[in-house]
Amino acid sequence: MSEHNDQTMKKGKTKTKSPNRHQARESVLEILYAWHSGEGDNAVLPALLADRFQEEGRESQDQDYVREALYGIVDHTEAIDATILKALKGRSLKSIAQIEWNVLRLATWEMQNRLEIPYRVIINEALEITRDYADEAARGFINGVLDKLAKDLRPVEINNKEK
Repeated sequence: MSEHNDQTMKKGKTKTKSPNRHQARESVLEILYAWHSGEGDNAVLPALLADRFQEEGRESQDQDYVREALYGIVDHTEAIDATILKALKGRSLKSIAQIEWNVLRLATWEMQNRLEIPYRVIINEALEITRDYADEAARGFINGVLDKLAKDLRPVEINNKEK
């Protein structure tokens, strides 16, 4: 089923699709950026969420997914960052733009916690979001890091795809 929230007609029946996860991922990314800019103060998260949910054009986003991903990332930032750092090989946190770092955080959280989402979908979504917020070099960098992370975090899925 698509991740867009609209209705389709199939054999005369109306079928409602699931809430929009792409918009949810964008919201998580933008809230993480604002949270980081506010020096990681968790007290601002409820207001950031409320503002994001009221924004025009965001009615169809998966609000539960936004909350789950946001708090999952914020509550486990150190562990997620440590996982990412293992895949960076020679680059430091300071050398990576905040938007790229947050894309990596979101994709890493999804690979660790949303096993029903194929790793290729997670990587493709991360690259789509990066296209909107960063340049082509950033997309190549993120793709490389996420490929490495997928091998560590989803080895069974990768091995099954290679057979």
